[in-house]
Amino acid sequence: MTQFRGLTEALAGFARTLTEGFDVEEVLDDLTGRLTGVLAADGAAVSLVRDGALRFVTADRESIAALERVQEEHRQGPCEEAVRSGRPILVSRLASHSTRWPRYSALAARVGVVAVAAIPMGNAECIGTLDLHRAREHAWTEHEVATARVFTDIATAYVLQASQHAREQRTIEQLQHALNSRVIIEQAKGVLAAERKISVDQAFCLLRKHANDRNVTLRAVADAVVNLGLRP
Repeated sequence: MTQFRGLTEALAGFARTLTEGFDVEEVLDDLTGRLTGVLAADGAAVSLVRDGALRFVTADRESIAALERVQEEHRQGPCEEAVRSGRPILVSRLASHSTRWPRYSALAARVGVVAVAAIPMGNAECIGTLDLHRAREHAWTEHEVATARVFTDIATAYVLQASQHAREQRTIEQLQHALNSRVIIEQAKGVLAAERKISVDQAFCLLRKHANDRNVTLRAVADAVVNLGLRP
């Protein structure tokens, strides 16, 4: 009952974090802290897939961060295999895998990591991994993996939603930039057409030729006409 209460409280706390507007890194940092507490692990870290490669995001200890960076740099380790396979990689004794992941295993031995569980984040598409660490040999249980999965599934949904929001925001900003550019170009065309008694199409040709001749953007030329008094 005490263990169940601890899990419930951790989930409730994590859910509150998600609703308080924290950024992705802070949410994932909260994830590592809560899971080490719930599962009595000795460390945890998260890496996310960016541009086809795994990138370290957060860890609850600097020694664990160093392990994640080794995986990122050399593309070897349980985290990398979890992403490629889409299934948990559970290692009870890293010393038995020194030839499988030589650099990772060597550093793990130096920083006191003996066992590791790499839990993929995502189902149809793996977006990263959660790594759990133990300082002693440890046979990872189905309950531990299932508990980690509950947290990572929630975190995955948050990360995907944040990514979608960021893409939408970039699109809005690009559209707004395009609209602003069109406004200033139309103003510049009007200025030249009125001053030189030419059509707006002729004015546009002047603006475009000036921009092409000087290898600058049409918007930059239009802005100079309207706000700086440039006359091509």
